[in-house]
Amino acid sequence: MAWNERWLMVCLQLLLAFLAEAGSKHGNAEFKKVALPHHSFSIPIEYTNLLGDWMLSGASIFERERLVLHPGVLERQGFAFNKRPLQTNDFQVTVGLRTSGPAKVEEVPEDQSFAFWFVRQNISGDFNESRMIRASSWRQGLTDEGYMLSGSKALFEGIGAVFSTSDFNKKPSTAISFVSNDNHQSLQYGIDVPSSSAKVIDFRNKEVEFTFRVQPTLVQASLVVDGIKHDCFSVDRKSFPVKVGGYIGFSAWSGSGTKLPDSVSLTKVEVTNFDDEAIGEDVIGASVAEQTQYSEMMSSDSRHFVDQKSQTEHLVKVTNMLSSHLNENKPVYDVMAFQVSGMIDSLNRLDRDCRLLTKEMKILESKRHHVSKAPKNQNNLEELKSHVYGLRRLLEKEGKAQLHKLEAVQKNLNEVKEQASKASGSSMLTKLVDQTRLLEESVLARSSQMTWMLLILLVVIVVIGVLMFNRMRYYEKKHFI
Repeated sequence: MAWNERWLMVCLQLLLAFLAEAGSKHGNAEFKKVALPHHSFSIPIEYTNLLGDWMLSGASIFERERLVLHPGVLERQGFAFNKRPLQTNDFQVTVGLRTSGPAKVEEVPEDQSFAFWFVRQNISGDFNESRMIRASSWRQGLTDEGYMLSGSKALFEGIGAVFSTSDFNKKPSTAISFVSNDNHQSLQYGIDVPSSSAKVIDFRNKEVEFTFRVQPTLVQASLVVDGIKHDCFSVDRKSFPVKVGGYIGFSAWSGSGTKLPDSVSLTKVEVTNFDDEAIGEDVIGASVAEQTQYSEMMSSDSRHFVDQKSQTEHLVKVTNMLSSHLNENKPVYDVMAFQVSGMIDSLNRLDRDCRLLTKEMKILESKRHHVSKAPKNQNNLEELKSHVYGLRRLLEKEGKAQLHKLEAVQKNLNEVKEQASKASGSSMLTKLVDQTRLLEESVLARSSQMTWMLLILLVVIVVIGVLMFNRMRYYEKKHFI
């Protein structure tokens, strides 16, 4: 489904590009904004889908409501880098940040920091977590691999923004520094960062929104704190234009020493593409030919239309792509529509049941207030509540009792199974044969005894019959002859 959604996004972007051509004539940049879903996330976070786009390491972990870069524990690295490059150099990243820790900045480690990066190297592919694990400590592993610049690589090609708890003079302060490197030197925290031009803004123990705007010849950043926007930096890049194909990511280092560090987490990351001649991110699952076709349709040659005929041809191509996509994925969408319809029906039934229950409760409540002379109706609502609570307690109690009984039965079954497994098969068969033989002998003996008893009983009956016959004849001769 990710490929289908991304493919549809490309088709929509092509259509938006056509609209952007008209909107740009009026200076409307909103037509050019296109979200990049594989570089973004927001709450509620579905980490199962994001793990294919992001690599996490160190103390970083996706939770339902945030991405935790690192907790409030000393010497912990935060690491979250996207696995795919941005195919644009005209974009904006909006990040929701949350830090929490001691009340005063003087109470946190001086070398604590976290950063946002846009670099040319694939940091997620370069980072070797197994080496960090095999090192004597995580800090030593980071030092050996050159990842001690706010938890990220010190030798890189790209730009970034570092949030630190000390300024250029190493005094406790919350500062934001712009960082740039051309892959010729390893930057060091405490020397190159924080920079002398770092902007002092209090971002601790607050939820803030950081915006990082990148254009080919200009890089800007701002921070919204308590509803107030603060400009962080504005850097002219005409001499060193920003290149296409960089990777975005976040890193952090919780600091060392004895002071208590902050916990740092991200609540959202929104990446939007402003370049209406670039797709922005790779189309997952598309072939080389399809990628080429998309790029050609997004190029400037396909954007400036001479007449209405060329505009119509461009729209026909986009329409055909959308029609093909809908035809290929119609069965999937039908199944989804059926499932959504079932969910809507369930929600409607739940809504009706809730309304009915609410109405019944209101009736009971009204009886309690208006029928004051009838003592038996005064506490209807309280009785109902007590019954509900009583049923719940009873169910919980009985459920625990039944659970204990099931555990006891399971234990007995396990004991029987163990005893049966311990007994050898040959001895069991021998006992069974002996018992069968004794049973057969008992049956034969009882059968013989029953036969003799029947014979004796038959002889006795015959003897008694003969005696009674002789006695009857005797009486007949005596009285009738």
